[in-house]
Amino acid sequence: MSCYKGFAPIYDALMADAPYDIWVAYIDGFLTDWFSSKENKETKPIVLDLACGTGSITLRLSKLGYDMIGVDMSEDMLSEASHKALDEGEKILFIKQDMRQLDLYGTVDAVISVCDGMNYILTEEDLLVVFQRVNLFLEAGGVFLFDMNTEYKFKEHLGNNTFEGKGAGGEAYVWENRYDADSKVNEYDVLFYSMDGNLRFSELHKQRAYAPGLVNKLLLEAGFVSVKMRHGYTGKPLQADSVRILYIASK
Repeated sequence: MSCYKGFAPIYDALMADAPYDIWVAYIDGFLTDWFSSKENKETKPIVLDLACGTGSITLRLSKLGYDMIGVDMSEDMLSEASHKALDEGEKILFIKQDMRQLDLYGTVDAVISVCDGMNYILTEEDLLVVFQRVNLFLEAGGVFLFDMNTEYKFKEHLGNNTFEGKGAGGEAYVWENRYDADSKVNEYDVLFYSMDGNLRFSELHKQRAYAPGLVNKLLLEAGFVSVKMRHGYTGKPLQADSVRILYIASK
């Protein structure tokens, strides 16, 4: 899981087309409805953004009035997030932690994890540990929203293919993908090139596909009382060709 080092300074440029605003609108609407009937919730809830990266989601929710905490294991990504928050005058607590060792100063009302951060957990045992840590620091009546890439996406959309593209800042990249159906682990080497065509650096990323039934089982084992699954950030039921599953686990 030691990635996002050289990647961090250009991550936002490469993710310029990500539908962050759509995701945030869904999360905001969901949390507003979820906490509208809760007592003593006249103010926006405290929300933990787990695997927050450069803070693009964290910052947007902070601007909507949420009391945000961002956790990520990459110091480089958190540095980018902190600078963005400072530049835009948002007070956000960013903490460098491995989500498997999550340790907060107190409890939070909601936990989110956006853009397949959970897929980076490569074993069932570790995924259970993450769910247990989240449950430990989540208030009773709270909710845990996170998304995961599906096996359908890894097999049918990525597979053993190579992709090329450019970020908004003109950075060129080559994505060499490999998916192992037996281990359900998706590996991809991403090579980044400067404007003059020279290789700047490369990074190896690994994600694992988890069957929805297994994720549901682990969440219940970790202490959550109910789990719902959605077709991404649409509110629609899970489909056979869903590329992203949104899990909603309540405590």
